[in-house]
Amino acid sequence: MRSIKHYRAFQIDPDGHVFGCINLVCDNDEEAKSEAASLVLAHRIELWRLDQRIAQFESPARVVRQ
Repeated sequence: MRSIKHYRAFQIDPDGHVFGCINLVCDNDEEAKSEAASLVLAHRIELWRLDQRIAQFESPARVVRQ
C-alpha cells in the first residue's frame, strides 16, 4: 500500500510574513521538495510537514550571484 504525505508550501514576503499557503500531497520529502522548488517565483517558499520545516527555497531576487 502506498503511503502519501501532506505538506504545506508557505509563500513568504520580503518582511518574513506568510501571505499564502499551497497544500501538497506527495509520496516523500524529495518529491515534495521538487514540487515546492517549482513554486518559487518572486517570493521565498518554506516547505513544512506537520511542525517540521523540510526545506527553504529563496526567490531569484534574493539569490546572491557571484
